[in-house]
Amino acid sequence: MANSLQKLISQGEHQHLDFKFKISDARHVAKSFAAFANASGGKLLIGVNDNGRITGVCTEQELYMVDAAASYYCYPPVKYSVRWWESKGKTVLEVNIPEGKQKPYYAKRKNKPHVAYIRIADRDIKACIVQLMVWKRQKNPSGIFIGDTDDINWLLDSLERYPCITIMTVCKILMISYKKAVQLLADLVYLDILEIEYQNDRFFFGRKIE
Repeated sequence: MANSLQKLISQGEHQHLDFKFKISDARHVAKSFAAFANASGGKLLIGVNDNGRITGVCTEQELYMVDAAASYYCYPPVKYSVRWWESKGKTVLEVNIPEGKQKPYYAKRKNKPHVAYIRIADRDIKACIVQLMVWKRQKNPSGIFIGDTDDINWLLDSLERYPCITIMTVCKILMISYKKAVQLLADLVYLDILEIEYQNDRFFFGRKIE
């Protein structure tokens, strides 16, 4: 058991694994739950430092905070399962969050708008507006009407010269509003023509690689 836990910890934090020393505020960990559910799922090890050192947790208190985070501070509620690990007299709580089926999942914030996060590498990032619209398309697949094909062709031609572009770049290239640029990008991502990339703390859009 202990060897299996150490093997898991030795991976370090990544796309599907995050460490938490403890849960001092259920709202804070709700951010991680929503991020995993909005991506491809993951595990949260509670009672482990960022450097991988096992500190242990109080089982009943942490379990209560986990349930509050997933059931109350995430909207819609995030499904999860738990597993307990014992190592040298210390307890680690493993929380497994599968990929959600009701994206987007939002983390509630006190007196502020809820935020949808997504897991990218070892970070929980606020989802971009295009991703939110893609999720909306996926939940209500009523068909997409592609308006000006000249705009699309111009945009795709531009991607040959500039592999990754931003929403504002699309506005400038096509001379359209921010709202129309977001809608166009969301349609092309939904149709698997473009994909969303995240580099240097910014979202970009590039051709989907087959």
